[in-house]
Amino acid sequence: MHLFVFPDAMPRRGEERIKLNIEETVFHFFHDEEEVIIDTALLRDGSSTMVLNNTITGKTYALYNFREILEVLDMTPREMLSTLSQRGFMQIDKCGGELYVKVFLPEGELELLSDTTNFSEFRHETVDRIHPLDWQYSWTLRDLTAKLADGKVMLSFFLLRSDFWTRPLYISHSGQTQELTEGKNEVTFTYIPTEAAYVGNPNCRYKGRTIDLGGLVGGMI
Repeated sequence: MHLFVFPDAMPRRGEERIKLNIEETVFHFFHDEEEVIIDTALLRDGSSTMVLNNTITGKTYALYNFREILEVLDMTPREMLSTLSQRGFMQIDKCGGELYVKVFLPEGELELLSDTTNFSEFRHETVDRIHPLDWQYSWTLRDLTAKLADGKVMLSFFLLRSDFWTRPLYISHSGQTQELTEGKNEVTFTYIPTEAAYVGNPNCRYKGRTIDLGGLVGGMI
């Protein structure tokens, strides 16, 4: 398990406390007296699960299809949390049977409380490290270029995939999708100027993995 603790990461509401107990594959997450139980053995491979707190209702719950919800809403995680008045306490990504877990502590909290695990032995990070860690445990594109000719957009880039992310990756644009390989990739799509391209599952539309084709044509990022 790859678990990272983010101390002092979100505004505190009252005297709230969070705690995480781990018993084999089962996570027992406590927000004050409310408990959320997640059996990580049951999580779908390639899924992203979020423990959220609804600041309007006060309910703390597990959202098992977090990334898919973001696609439907056309939002980044930060936009979704802010717009829908949610706070994210813990995110669990699963791939190849392995777990990548981020826990976000209320302000003033430096250590994750537990009755089962000494989380001081796990890496503690600042919130500005969220995106670099996500790339470290997923994938990134380098030397991305695009050319437009005869209604076709031709993309060239290097795919760098982490050891953690073992699932196939695809690039999609306007209903067209192609599987990617590690290293150099060259793909061609019929260009639809109102649509971006995305990397992830086939025909995904996750805003956090957008390729702005309109801004990229003729340049490099």
